[in-house]
Amino acid sequence: MNSLYWGEGGRFGPFDEQEDGWPNAGQVMRYFREKSNLSAETFALLYSKELEKAGKQNKRGQVTATWILNMEKQNLIPLDMERRRIIARLLHIPPVLLGLATLEAVTIQSRKKKPMGTLQKVTIDLAKHQKSIRDALHIHRTSSAKNLMQDVERDIWTLKDIEAQVRGDLLYQIQELLLSNFLLATRIMKDQRNYPAAYRSANEAVRVARQTQDNDLIATALYTRGCIKAEWARRGTVFNGMFQLDTGKMKSAAKDFQGVLQLEQETSIHPQLAGFTRLQLSRALAMLKLGPRDAKVAQALTMVDDAADAIDADPVEDFYIRALITGTLTGLHAGGYHLGRSETLNAAGLPGQALAELNQVRQLRQGKTYSGDETRYQAWFDLLMSETYMNLGDYPEATARAKNALVTFHQIHSPRNMASIKDIQSRLALSSYGTSIDVKELNDMLQEWYKPE
Repeated sequence: MNSLYWGEGGRFGPFDEQEDGWPNAGQVMRYFREKSNLSAETFALLYSKELEKAGKQNKRGQVTATWILNMEKQNLIPLDMERRRIIARLLHIPPVLLGLATLEAVTIQSRKKKPMGTLQKVTIDLAKHQKSIRDALHIHRTSSAKNLMQDVERDIWTLKDIEAQVRGDLLYQIQELLLSNFLLATRIMKDQRNYPAAYRSANEAVRVARQTQDNDLIATALYTRGCIKAEWARRGTVFNGMFQLDTGKMKSAAKDFQGVLQLEQETSIHPQLAGFTRLQLSRALAMLKLGPRDAKVAQALTMVDDAADAIDADPVEDFYIRALITGTLTGLHAGGYHLGRSETLNAAGLPGQALAELNQVRQLRQGKTYSGDETRYQAWFDLLMSETYMNLGDYPEATARAKNALVTFHQIHSPRNMASIKDIQSRLALSSYGTSIDVKELNDMLQEWYKPE
């Protein structure tokens, strides 16, 4: 369905179109009244005073809040031009939006200058772009969206071209769609272990978010870029099949997470995003520890405890909006919290406590953790169990869990997670269990399915 924006470059809206071709005056009035932070009661008083000054008093008595609300809802804006001018002046409405100008429809590709006093009407199908993102996110959640990258890149170029031509409200909507596409591209490239490309997309997301001046979007973009840096730091460098930590990238990731928490202090961001950020920062600090007594360990454990307050806080039902303001497709439910906590505990050298967290996940009922169709998250659970048993020295169980996870990651074509299985297999090969048939079978599966770059 097409959305209608009005003014030069679609600066205002969206507003429906009246039968006479002008924007719905009631919607226009409500939009600008709310933008001015005026209640219906306050505006009724202001409007009444101005009508009295102009000798245009309401014959049915003083204007009331109910009258204002009905005027907006039922589009009963006075036809009298003087009254319209008073409304426009009080609410800082461009007169052209209330029909005090010439009407002209334009296409978004037109760059010709229009004469003063002309109201441009811009039609654009925003829903089509959002649906493409929604469909790709759903595919990514259950399998792999790598085959959609060309479509994502094409949408980005299309939206960039539109961005250069629009202003105001429509510009914000276009930038939100651009941001969503860059976040989507980041997810897809990360899953393919293309960390440089994922990082470039995350950087673009931060740039666009800052242009919107929307703190929720800025926080989400910073969080996403921090996650890319952190994963690149943990999984980007491989030696003899095993990951080597890049402390420089991990410190840079920590700065992005700290930037999100700074925004939380200065303004309002979604509590679940703040919770996820604390989980990520706690793991980063634990991985940067210089030893078991490093102060970073205590700081990480305190931070991961604090993140619990955000579980299911201010839930968002729409998963597209959820991705935009919480930084994740699932939100922070109890299952996600315990999995994140287990990662921090493993990084801090506390695998016994990490196993206790993972066992709690298995006991959670539906609605409190990942659903059965969230394939990659179910396999991620097995991967974390394998890592934990590996750290505990239970090599047979670590191998069995790694096999289970590998089958799923192969089916959904997730190289980043298969690389994690390869890391575990390489460490198992050096253990006392390294010559076992189980470890050999795991290696054979990797030889067949995983082709490192």
